[in-house]
Amino acid sequence: MTSERKIEANRLNAKRSTGPKTKAGKAKSSRNARQHGLSRLKAEDDASSSPLVRAITTAFAQYDTSLGMDDLVRASLRLGRIRQTRHDMLIALLECPSPKLAKRLIGLERYDKPVRAARRRVLKRWQDEKE
Repeated sequence: MTSERKIEANRLNAKRSTGPKTKAGKAKSSRNARQHGLSRLKAEDDASSSPLVRAITTAFAQYDTSLGMDDLVRASLRLGRIRQTRHDMLIALLECPSPKLAKRLIGLERYDKPVRAARRRVLKRWQDEKE
């Protein structure tokens, strides 16, 4: 059972960490996830006309497969967006070094790893079908 001392400490900590109180603070924190646009769930812009989409579709069209082509295309397009964002951030960091920008650049790993894993799963499923 939790001691009374720990319960009281938890209550005090909870009072200090409840988020922004002012309208300005709330407005600022509401934009946190939109710094680079990678956390948005949106349809890829003009995905059907992308050369990458055409290349993937053409390459896998010759196979009679139940491969999640949409998943592969989506993951590849998201990886492209992540790479472009990383490139833009690197350029900005080189032009004006700042710890804040370096931290944001490191934070891109949060988006990169799951997308790579999704792409790897799709390709593994396709490979397993072919064996």
